[in-house]
Amino acid sequence: MRVSPTHLKILASALDVEGFDASLILKRCGIDSLDALEQHGTWVSLDVFDRAMAAAVEASGDPSFGLVVGKSIAMMQFRLFTPLALSAPSLRQVFADLLHFSPLALDRCEIELAETAHDARLKIDALVQQGLSGHFRTEQVACGAMQMLRLAGAEPRDIHQIQFPYACPEGQATRYAAAFGRHVSFGQPVCAIGFNRALLDAVQPSHDPVAYLAARTRAELALSAKASGNDLAEQVRQCLLKAFPEQLSVQDTAARLGISERRLRRQLQMLGLSYSDLLQQCQRLVAERLLADAALSLKQVADTLGFSSVSTFHRAFRRWAGVTPSDWREGRRP
Repeated sequence: MRVSPTHLKILASALDVEGFDASLILKRCGIDSLDALEQHGTWVSLDVFDRAMAAAVEASGDPSFGLVVGKSIAMMQFRLFTPLALSAPSLRQVFADLLHFSPLALDRCEIELAETAHDARLKIDALVQQGLSGHFRTEQVACGAMQMLRLAGAEPRDIHQIQFPYACPEGQATRYAAAFGRHVSFGQPVCAIGFNRALLDAVQPSHDPVAYLAARTRAELALSAKASGNDLAEQVRQCLLKAFPEQLSVQDTAARLGISERRLRRQLQMLGLSYSDLLQQCQRLVAERLLADAALSLKQVADTLGFSSVSTFHRAFRRWAGVTPSDWREGRRP
């Protein structure tokens, strides 16, 4: 599973705002700096995002740092969904848009709406649910859901219950109450927020028909570009993998796909990708296949991939996977 680099930018920006050195956390995950993350660039593995969240909690020394990031200005600064949520006609439309456009940021939506005759419920199904990062992500997504309810005009009496599937972090009960209200309970089967069902169809105080239409049009275009770009990106990947160990130039690949180099570059750019991104993705896939063969030395793997030295391969693989080739191999051992 992979996530948009937007999530790492939100995390890093929130760390910087709170006075922590985000670059150190990113480097621990094989990312050189915040500038190296393009908002619409190549998606990162969930494993890298998992490690980044855990590292952020450790660096901040705050067991409930997800409550901080969930309300951070960075959440609004980097999210395509923000203008949609602010200008949507109703809360029901907000959650419908969240589900529809979630592929722009995640492989699956983390918030699910359910209704009964008198109540409505948001189930929070965080991408990561275990350990430090699991608590962090659950807090962050739950805070985001509460922000949506408050934008819709929810008052304290409209929030019926908030459930968390873990014990209350030591000394954090007051902070949870401040973030979610007084109906918070822990040790529940799932994370969920129960609220007044009437909020779903009430007109949102911030509704702006013109702004909403503009925001939705931009989101639809981005979704369409991602869908068509994914098809092309997959064709490029297959072309590169089929040609391995030969490394095709962008001109060669375009010719094999029967399109112009200019069109190839433009369509990949619409997806937030570059030819170099796809080439490195394929190099990583082949590298992992070769590393899985314990009979091959790291030098043999590096040579086969076309790297000038083992150290160059080492740096590249750490950038791709967040771990060294040796650590990756070690992690596969039974």
